[in-house]
Amino acid sequence: MLGEEVLNEFYLLHIDKLFDFMARRASRDDARELADLVFEQFVAWWQEHADHVAPAGVLFQLARWRLNDYMRSRGRVLSVEPSDLEGLVGGTDGDDFAAVERCHDIRKALATLTERERQALLLKYGADLSVAECAEALGERIDNMKKILKKAREALRQAPGMDAYNSAGTAKEVRG
Repeated sequence: MLGEEVLNEFYLLHIDKLFDFMARRASRDDARELADLVFEQFVAWWQEHADHVAPAGVLFQLARWRLNDYMRSRGRVLSVEPSDLEGLVGGTDGDDFAAVERCHDIRKALATLTERERQALLLKYGADLSVAECAEALGERIDNMKKILKKAREALRQAPGMDAYNSAGTAKEVRG
């Protein structure tokens, strides 16, 4: 059995990320209700699996399932759209044309990715999950998740219109 302190610390660490994740597809009120339901179900599961290595991954996998149920009940399908990921790279600064142009270029680049790659990026950079937690949430092996994320980052760097932006690239590219 997990102690109340451990559960409370985990809750405080993940509730905002979980709510943001849910609010991308559900109304704020529904997202709050769904997040509460997910945490309730997660805590019941975690009590029986306290030694699990990636509990946050399970939390977000459960969140994806509940969002799928929510979307299906409304006749829609859960998907990660390019606009869902724009917040990860910053919004526009007022009427700054360069920032607006950057958002447009990023949206086009994100549209070239597969649904799986966009989901992986959202979990990794939007929910700030580790690679292991992303793999758990998406039902992938860790090595496969690393490949998905690497491929997504490379595709973004090489997408049309993205060559005008500086990118640190990979460690190998930076070192020469």
